[in-house]
Amino acid sequence: IMKQSEALNLAQSADPTVTGIVSSKQIARLWAGMGSIVSIKCKTSGSKTATIIAKQIRCVNPKSFGDKRKAASYRVEAAFYAHYSSELSKVGVCCQGLHTEDDEKGAITILMTPLPNPTLHYMNGDVAKAAVRSVALFHAYFWGNEKADAAVKQGLAEQGTYWYLDTRIDEYDGISKHGFSGRLKRAAREIDEALKTHPYQTIVHGDLKACNQCLAANGKYTSFVDLQYCGKACPAKDLAYLFVCGIDVGNDFEKHQEGQLLKLYIDELASHGVGKDNQAMLPTVEYLREALDLAYCDLYRWMCGWGVWGNNFLEGRAERCLDVVLHRIHSAKK
Repeated sequence: IMKQSEALNLAQSADPTVTGIVSSKQIARLWAGMGSIVSIKCKTSGSKTATIIAKQIRCVNPKSFGDKRKAASYRVEAAFYAHYSSELSKVGVCCQGLHTEDDEKGAITILMTPLPNPTLHYMNGDVAKAAVRSVALFHAYFWGNEKADAAVKQGLAEQGTYWYLDTRIDEYDGISKHGFSGRLKRAAREIDEALKTHPYQTIVHGDLKACNQCLAANGKYTSFVDLQYCGKACPAKDLAYLFVCGIDVGNDFEKHQEGQLLKLYIDELASHGVGKDNQAMLPTVEYLREALDLAYCDLYRWMCGWGVWGNNFLEGRAERCLDVVLHRIHSAKK
C-alpha cells in the first residue's frame, strides 16, 4: 500500500496544482515482481479531481540475463515517456508522460495520464483496423534510419522487440537441430541480418499484444501501453507480431485480410508524411509483404525455442516462405 505522503509527492511531481490525495490503489504488478502500477486519485486547485498513473520499477542488481534485459527495458520506457509521449499522446496512440525519475540504481518511476478505456482482450473488425492505423502512425513518426537513430540516442533501444536474436540466445540454443526447426535455426542469423539491414527502418513498439492496447478516445486508433521494448527495427516485425499475437484472424487471413491491412497501413503512413522524404521511401505492398515474410520467420524462430502461441497460421506460413526468403537474401548478395 502506498503511503499518502508518497502518493502526494509523486502526484505533485506530475502536476504542481495537486493539493491532496483522495485515494491510491495498486492496479497491476510488474513481471517477475519488479514493481507495480498504482492509480492515484488526487485533488487539484479549484476543487477538481485528477487521476495519475504511477509505474514504479524496482530492479536492483539484476543477476540473470533475462532480468538484465527487463531492467534495461524499463529505462527504454522511461526514455519514451520523457521524450516522445507528449507529441504522440496528442493523437491518442499513447498516454502522456508527466514525470520520470531514475536513481541509476534500479529504481525508476514513470508518471503518466490514465488510459481512456480498458485494455483489450481481443481485436477484430474495426478495432483491428484501428490498431493497424496506430502502428502506422507510430512508425511514421520515427520513419527512416535518420529519425530512428536519433531516437536511439535519446534512450530508445538499439534493437526493438523482445524476441530479437541477440537477446534470445538461450531460446535459440534450445531449438531442435532437426526438421523444419533445424532449418530455421541454421537460417536465423541470415534472417536477423536481413531485417537489421532492411531499407525499411523505424522505431517499433515491440510488444503489440491486445492487452497492451486500448481503444483511443477518438475510436480511430488504439492507445499503446508497455513501451519497454520500443527501439529500432524493420517495421514488419511489429506487423508480424500484431497479426500473430495481437488480432483475431479468420481462415482467409493470408488470402484476403493480410493484404487489406497492409494497404491500410501504407495509406496511413502516407497520410502522415512517409514518402515525402527521398531518404525514407513509402513501402509498396509487394515489398512490405517480403519484409513480413522475413519477420514471420524471425518470430517463429523465437517461438521454436520459447513455445508456440498466437494465431495458428504462423507455422505453415514460415514453412512455406523460408526457402523463398533465403533465395531473396542470397540473390541480394550476388
